[in-house]
Amino acid sequence: EMLVLASPGLSSPRGGAVSCVARLRSPKPLAQYEDPGPEHLRTVDGFLGETAETLRTVFDERFEEPRQAHPMRFCWDYWHVPSQYTLHRTQAASYFDEDAFAALTDALTAFGQRELGCRAISPPWLSFYVDGCEQRLHADVPQGPFAFVLSLTRWGERRFSGGETSLLRPETLDYWRGFDSSVGLERGDLVAEVQPLFDRLTVFDARLPHGVSRVEGERDPRGGRLVLHGWFTEPAPFSEGALTEEEVGEGLAAPLEALYAEISPPAVTGLLAVRLEVGADGTVAALRHLADTLVVDPSQLQRGAEADDARPAVLNAVETHLGGARFAPSGGNSSVTVPFLFD
Repeated sequence: EMLVLASPGLSSPRGGAVSCVARLRSPKPLAQYEDPGPEHLRTVDGFLGETAETLRTVFDERFEEPRQAHPMRFCWDYWHVPSQYTLHRTQAASYFDEDAFAALTDALTAFGQRELGCRAISPPWLSFYVDGCEQRLHADVPQGPFAFVLSLTRWGERRFSGGETSLLRPETLDYWRGFDSSVGLERGDLVAEVQPLFDRLTVFDARLPHGVSRVEGERDPRGGRLVLHGWFTEPAPFSEGALTEEEVGEGLAAPLEALYAEISPPAVTGLLAVRLEVGADGTVAALRHLADTLVVDPSQLQRGAEADDARPAVLNAVETHLGGARFAPSGGNSSVTVPFLFD
């Protein structure tokens, strides 16, 4: 059973939540901290398994006979915003039967809780792209901290060009840091492209400008780009295991107070979600970073502070204070997930 915690005292000094992956370590000087850097993009192949085939079969059957008219052929919105979006979309909840839709949303919700520290997902869209369809660069920041694309495209059988998910690389967004005038750059150096392989889940930092490259050469919906997409939402603390909500809140109160006092104001922006593995004796046996999109926010740097120290300062403080948390002894192990959102 998952316990969702009331969190009046769990917002960051700037109002938010965090996540990242690491083993519990002794406090280290900033120079010795082994920071893998933020993770803005993640892919999981074979995400749904047989359910992906089930969903794909429903789509193929409804477009199998082009002369046949039925409600599921008239539920599509042709969404065209000049110079920005062109695609066909519908709400997945009304397109698939209840069992198939539940299997889809259960898998996505469980992934968001387990891997990102997000408790919910937005209602997923189902969209297909045929000749001329595309999404030009945009960012979905208000929707949720992570966007997802779950592909039902028969990518290996495609007859079209385009259809990749395109994302500006973080280095492009911080272009002048480390700029080298002696090195030429091409599209692949500036933009990352992710192929929508069948049953591939692509998760990315929704702040990144992203789009879909124009599909060309296919007019049959069954041969085009077919994806489910939406956002992971509601980063919030929750726990599983022997500890009660009250015990978790009491165990986190002092470490969070000390953490926020040390890092306020934090010179980073983004999300960090961490999971504490708590033993029956109440001590933290391991601290794992689930998701980490933290980047330096120059506007929050204090006078004389070094930008390169901003991330390690926050990560070290999280590791020191939450890793040293003490909870009440209980009858078994618990896991406590704490996301921080800095914005």
